[in-house]
Amino acid sequence: MSDGSLFATDQVTTQARYQWHLWVADVLDLGTSVLVGWAALRALEQERTPLAMLLAMALAWLTASAVGGVTGRTFWRQVAGVTLVRGERAAGLLPGLARAFTTPLDLLLNVVLLRRPLDTLLGLHAAPVPAGVGARLKGVALQSPWLGVLAGAVWLLVTPTRAEMLQYLGRTLTGWHCCHGTREVTWQCRTSLDRAVRDARGGDAQVKTLVADCPVAEARLGE
Repeated sequence: MSDGSLFATDQVTTQARYQWHLWVADVLDLGTSVLVGWAALRALEQERTPLAMLLAMALAWLTASAVGGVTGRTFWRQVAGVTLVRGERAAGLLPGLARAFTTPLDLLLNVVLLRRPLDTLLGLHAAPVPAGVGARLKGVALQSPWLGVLAGAVWLLVTPTRAEMLQYLGRTLTGWHCCHGTREVTWQCRTSLDRAVRDARGGDAQVKTLVADCPVAEARLGE
C-alpha cells in the first residue's frame, strides 16, 4: 500500500472519528437557536404567531451558522471538542451560511448513512480542538458570548412578558391572591410582581394602575 493510500485512510478515519461530536454540537446549536428565537420575540413583546416564531428561530439559526462558519466554533462545538474547518482553516462566512440550510438534512443523513454528504459537498469537516483540559477550558471561556446568549434566552423564557404579567396579576384568581399575599409566593407570582414594580417605576401608566390595586406590588414600589 502506498504512502498516499495510508494518508487518505488516516484522514478519513480522523474525520469519521469526530463526526458524531459535530453531530451532537449541531443538534445543540439548533436547539439553542430555537430557544434564542423564541426568547427574542418575548423580549420584543411581539405576538408569538407560528410565522413570527419560525422567522425568529430561522434568523437566530442563520446568525449562529454565520458566526460558527467565520470562527469555526460555537459554544457547543467547543464543549464537544471539535471545530468546523475547510481544509486547514475555519469554514468561512459563505459556507457557514450555506450550512444553515444543509445541516438539518445532514443530521438525518448522518444517522442513516453514517457520514455527512452535504458537509462533504461543501468541503467541510470536523477537526479536534487542541488537546488538554487547560486548552479546552480556555476555549470554552472564549465562547462566553454564546453562553451569555443562552443564559439570557433561558431567563427570558422563564420570566413573564408585560402582557403575561398584566394578564396574571389583573385577571386571574391566583394573581389576585399573589397581589394580596394570601397564598404562598410562587415563581410566577414573584417574577410578575418584580416586573410590575419595574415597569411602574419606568412610568408605564397601565402598570401603575394595576399596581395601585395590588397591595403587595404597591408596597414594594414604595420601598
